Amino acid sequence: MSSPTVTAKRAVQETIASVADAVFDYMTSLKEVVKRSGPHETFSAQKIERSISKSLKDAGFKEKDLPRFVQRITANVLSRLQRQYNGHATPTTGAIRETIAVAFIDNNLVHVARVYLSYHKNAIAKASEQYGKGITMERYYTKEGVHPYDLLTWEKRTAVITNEKGEKVFEQTDIEVPSTWSQTSVNIVAQKYFRGKVGTPERETSMKQLMSRVSVTMANWGRKDGYFATAKDAQIFEDELTWILVNQMAAFNSPVWFNVGINPHPQCSACFINSVEDDMRSILHLTATESMLFKQGSGTGSNLSNLRSSQEYLGGSNGRSSGPVSFMKGLDSFAGIVKSGGKTRRAAKMVILNVSHPDIMTFIECKAKEERKAWALVDAGYDSGMDGEAYGSIYFQNANNSVRVTDDFMRAVEQDGQWVTHEVTTGKPSVTYKARDVMRSMAECAWQCGDPGVQYDTTTNVWHTCKETGRINASNPCSEYMFLDDTACNLSSLNLMKFRKEVNGVMEFDVESFQRAAKVMITAMEITVGNSSYPTPSIEQNSHDFRPLGIGFANLGALLMSRGLAYDSDEGRA
Repeated sequence: MSSPTVTAKRAVQETIASVADAVFDYMTSLKEVVKRSGPHETFSAQKIERSISKSLKDAGFKEKDLPRFVQRITANVLSRLQRQYNGHATPTTGAIRETIAVAFIDNNLVHVARVYLSYHKNAIAKASEQYGKGITMERYYTKEGVHPYDLLTWEKRTAVITNEKGEKVFEQTDIEVPSTWSQTSVNIVAQKYFRGKVGTPERETSMKQLMSRVSVTMANWGRKDGYFATAKDAQIFEDELTWILVNQMAAFNSPVWFNVGINPHPQCSACFINSVEDDMRSILHLTATESMLFKQGSGTGSNLSNLRSSQEYLGGSNGRSSGPVSFMKGLDSFAGIVKSGGKTRRAAKMVILNVSHPDIMTFIECKAKEERKAWALVDAGYDSGMDGEAYGSIYFQNANNSVRVTDDFMRAVEQDGQWVTHEVTTGKPSVTYKARDVMRSMAECAWQCGDPGVQYDTTTNVWHTCKETGRINASNPCSEYMFLDDTACNLSSLNLMKFRKEVNGVMEFDVESFQRAAKVMITAMEITVGNSSYPTPSIEQNSHDFRPLGIGFANLGALLMSRGLAYDSDEGRA
């Protein structure tokens, strides 16, 4: 006997098929289609329906929602084809593909259109593994013919996380982990990165599943894209990467753990920089782009200095603009609503304003003023926790704010001079401040609430490696990634404490091991660039053109302490 789930899925499929059949029967003028290779074949509405259904599924639509969307979009596509090819011409597969993509876009499903178009791109590029022109790999950590997992001791653990009151907020039992892992590592990885709902068959229950989901997927991408000289090199890469990850020698940024091995083209980069123009469509588009990035576990930064100030007029009217700080309220609210990666942490967001913008003082003080509101609410008895009523009812709590200063401004501060801001729309002088008043306000507000931070625009662009392409206007939320607008960066970190070896009774840094791991990790990160999804066409193009990667290290403090070295010492800096 079929299960209720199977019966329901069959009913959904039959409903979709019947819709496609009915529309196809009506469209009697569409009989053939011209394939890309030249020959004709019988036109099939069912093929269109299946493509639409698959695209929606791969984009994350639930089974129960499919009939409604598939019916509507299939009808749209067939109706357009009927009007365009009314018996006097035969559509090509390319024309049909374009019609389907447009139908998705017209139904506000741009992300589904990208998924659909990626099928064709992959079908052309694809299919078998490619070798002969790639890199060679050498085994260092693993043994040929022995799986990396077989070199470790495994045990079962329970992961538990409690809140500040000691109440359990997460628990998963019987998790298979390497015996060397700390309990904190088990708790965090299981709660943040395991896929599926706890207690269901889809839930991951072993670190082997998580590590292989990432390492095998990346290795297969590399095989497909010709990154390796031979199949043996590809297997070495897969084994070495698996060993590095499962032994906590290095880790990728969170979106890799969230998404790789789940979606055909996952979002892999953690850091994004988005542009915005002085246009309502652009502002609303930024809201949508940021929300989708937060949903997949990434962080984003934007410089809002292109938005006209509250001192300037709207085009063709006597009304003044509300200014960038007002739009920050809406952007901040969406960031607070969308949980990062579908998990529990807040979104990561950076907002930047140039010190030359007329609304700079409003920007500098906005978060401190909200902080004082929270203090009053706490004094009145409201919960002061991060997610409590006090801070949950004020603005600007989901972003880091930074002022972008120039050398000219800093010299004005030194000389106790005037600082003239300029209108965004005309470039004419606007509000004038004493430079030291601006700097003092930045310092006092940062003392009160931690914001705003400072970014040194002149120095950043002097050090810029791609000056001919454009300026650096912004950074990601943590500010370690500063690059062109509409770009993304994939990050990873090497755990320095895992690269030590005993030499004459002393634990020394293992340079060779560090170099080997760095080669494997940067190769994996490079492979992800061409296999990732991106929220906008411009970010996708820039990612493919510039291929930004950020490989760093963690546990520097622990490494220095383990050797008895101070940060501020010649030995520590060596």
